[in-house]
Amino acid sequence: MGNKFPQRPQTGSFSQSFPEEEKAWTGMLPDLGYREYMKIALLTTLLVSSALSQEWPQYLGPNGDGTAEGQIPMTVQKLGPRTLWQAKIGKGCSSFAISKGRAITVGNTNDEDTIWCFNAQTGEIVWKKTYPEKLAAKYYDGGPGATPTIDGDRVFILSKSGRLTCHDLANGDEKWAVSYKEDLDGNMPTWGFSASPTVYGDLLLCLPCAKGGALVALDKVTGELKWKSNNIARPGYAAPVFFKHKGNDAALVFHGRSLVGYDLSKKGKVLFTHPWRTPYDVNASNPVFLDGMVFIASGYGMGYAVLDVTGAEPKILHRNRDLPMIFQNAFLVGDHVMGCFGDKRKRTELFRMDMKSGKILWKYELPGSRASTAKIGETFVILCEDGHLVFGEATKERFIESSRHKILGKLCWAPIAIGEGKAFARTNQGDAICLDLLN
Repeated sequence: MGNKFPQRPQTGSFSQSFPEEEKAWTGMLPDLGYREYMKIALLTTLLVSSALSQEWPQYLGPNGDGTAEGQIPMTVQKLGPRTLWQAKIGKGCSSFAISKGRAITVGNTNDEDTIWCFNAQTGEIVWKKTYPEKLAAKYYDGGPGATPTIDGDRVFILSKSGRLTCHDLANGDEKWAVSYKEDLDGNMPTWGFSASPTVYGDLLLCLPCAKGGALVALDKVTGELKWKSNNIARPGYAAPVFFKHKGNDAALVFHGRSLVGYDLSKKGKVLFTHPWRTPYDVNASNPVFLDGMVFIASGYGMGYAVLDVTGAEPKILHRNRDLPMIFQNAFLVGDHVMGCFGDKRKRTELFRMDMKSGKILWKYELPGSRASTAKIGETFVILCEDGHLVFGEATKERFIESSRHKILGKLCWAPIAIGEGKAFARTNQGDAICLDLLN
């Protein structure tokens, strides 16, 4: 594909080397000499580098919601991030996990899954592991759907058929393996196991959705079963989301036909259940929790709802079936929930909603019918399914787009991953790209 982004000028005086919008910025500075300007530029670069050094070790990043601290320079947003490397990784919707200079994802080629561990900066293959696994294409390209999870010196990988493995981050050696179906009596959903395993202290939370327990906790070091919930739930595709319930650690899980709250301090005791029966059991978007309220959304005519979960039984506070999310992520900005509505029948719209009242403050149309959203500091980064990367700022009144850049072809269903100063994206066909967000 090659680097399609414009390059910054490399010659001329300091003030001449900036595009027009940057000249306006430098004009606000005191009348300093060249050395003083260069000192300021260097200090700014160091500060930005420090702010963007955060890792992205799991599905939807360090907070599990697509948000992280940092600052993406306006020059990068305007001109477009520089391509660091590209790779062919095989078909799938597995996103990247980034930690300790490594970037890990999974793809399928010729009915084999390959776990790729790249040098995050150069794209050099540090290690890779290949296992037999059916492509299992069904109304889409197929391949793995779960994102790797990195915890310290371990990385956890889940295949569509439910093979959960733990690998050494340094060299890829397999430490242990558990089969959702054979070892945990799991119930595989139509499009395969896709809910990324989530670390909770010394435990790894998994969703085999077996008759003997929908939520399972394994020892993350050994893979030994520690406990399982006592409920039955149809398998969905969303990962667990942590929240506090009456001071205790708890998890929200969007199963195939229900939202369930689990008390993690009591080995997965069910706190509440709310029915949400989506056609084909496609509940894949992450729930969002705020002050006793939970936002959930699906496609196929279900739309979204905000539930009050403070009582004995959850109650719907507000709902709109015309605002769907198939697998897009959402997150909080203050008391507002933000994300991208859309499905194959409806164009993508970035939205901002008051969580309590349901008032839509604004919507902003974007390319395609689905998109993943990240918030890095105050900057919104949106990966549209048609391969456009959009930067901007969201106020209460509107979305202010800084720029958009075509970085990949269709279809980009795996969420954008942003870690260690870089953005990682892929297509369902397996074209992957790493972009420099620092300079």
